[in-house]
Amino acid sequence: MLLGFVITAFQIFTDYQWLEGVYQQANERVVDSSLPVAAEAVTKKDAALAEVMARGMMLQRSISSVKIQLGDGSVLYQRKRPLGEIPTSRWAEKLFGGLQQLEIPLQNENNPSADALGTLVVGLNPQVYVTAFMSRSAWSFLANMVFAVTMAVVFASLSYFVFSRPLVKLAHYIVNSDPSDVKRSLDMPPTYRHDDEVQLLSSVTVGLFGMIRGQIGQLQRARDDLQDANVNLETRVESRTRALNEAMGKLEVLASTDPLTGLANRRIFMMRLEENLSIWKRRDTPMSIILLDIDRFKLLNDTYGHQAGDAVLVSLAKLLKYSLRDIDLPARLGGEEFAVLLPGEGAEGAMILAERLRSAFEQDAVGFGGKHLNYTSSFGVISLPAQGTAGKLDAQVAKNVALLKSRENTDVADILYSLVDAALYQAKETGRNRCVPVDLANLADQIST
Repeated sequence: MLLGFVITAFQIFTDYQWLEGVYQQANERVVDSSLPVAAEAVTKKDAALAEVMARGMMLQRSISSVKIQLGDGSVLYQRKRPLGEIPTSRWAEKLFGGLQQLEIPLQNENNPSADALGTLVVGLNPQVYVTAFMSRSAWSFLANMVFAVTMAVVFASLSYFVFSRPLVKLAHYIVNSDPSDVKRSLDMPPTYRHDDEVQLLSSVTVGLFGMIRGQIGQLQRARDDLQDANVNLETRVESRTRALNEAMGKLEVLASTDPLTGLANRRIFMMRLEENLSIWKRRDTPMSIILLDIDRFKLLNDTYGHQAGDAVLVSLAKLLKYSLRDIDLPARLGGEEFAVLLPGEGAEGAMILAERLRSAFEQDAVGFGGKHLNYTSSFGVISLPAQGTAGKLDAQVAKNVALLKSRENTDVADILYSLVDAALYQAKETGRNRCVPVDLANLADQIST
């Protein structure tokens, strides 16, 4: 019964997750596909087109109303389901967020920056999915309970007739037998027709009784062997412990490195970043972060294949290792994105290194399939100066650095990653194959949030 409850609970949970996903995806798909039509209807002020679109949207049973408003607030078209067609219940609020209303601005596709042409207002009612969820839950509960009861009855019956009853008879035979009485012959145990295991146990019991009677010496030798085993147990345990520690060390290496490039992974990079932020605050030493991304890497994969892309990633990782100091930490954050943590390095040194890496990647030729593959990378660079150099810094920069030092390491790490990622994006937007530094004078908004 407990197993039936567990299976039912799991089935209900998975059904709920599936239906919730279907509910969200269906609504998003209908709304997204209707936006261009709604925009065209508003542009042309075509009520007939708006009606056709609304009827199509309301084929999705979770949509209760559709309204299209013009830019001046007037209603171009509105359609609602009749009251009572799809009633609501308190479970709709608890399971799927209840009745909801989406207001989506309608933009001109030819001029997205212009003001909205109007608004598409969509009412959502998840009761259809609530009803489906309750129905599936009830059937799951009933089916699993019937299965659980049936299996319990079958198992109990088989256990009693096939195992328990023959075992009780065998136990009664063992209790009434006295293998130490050598003057009395041993009675044979009860026979069984269908229980080969119990029959085997009976035969073993008879053999055991015979051993007790005639081979006490073997028991003595077994005791001596056991003592020898106890003497060697400590050595075996030590050997197993050593092997376990080696295996744990290998697992730790696998958990902290990227399997393709051998560089540190994102988890280790973020951990080391927070540690160096603590050092930056405590010891007042500068630090820098370089974030880089291979330009047009998807095109390279599509043209030459993913194995060629892997070869480029491996070559880039080798150049990183060759170009950095021992204290620097190169890491692969995922895909074609890499990062370098530079403890004790200021803005000038970080930019020099970023330019050197950019030039090295640009000149790198990766041999693959008889061809030489060339690639470039875009860089974002951010540096945290030492507080001791505050007198040489711009007043706003010094103020922002002081604000950063007042934040938690995790928050500072997120802020730095967001800023250097924006610099990397700017490098790609302005032509790729370049290095863009982060201006610390523009941190006020990010720090305040």
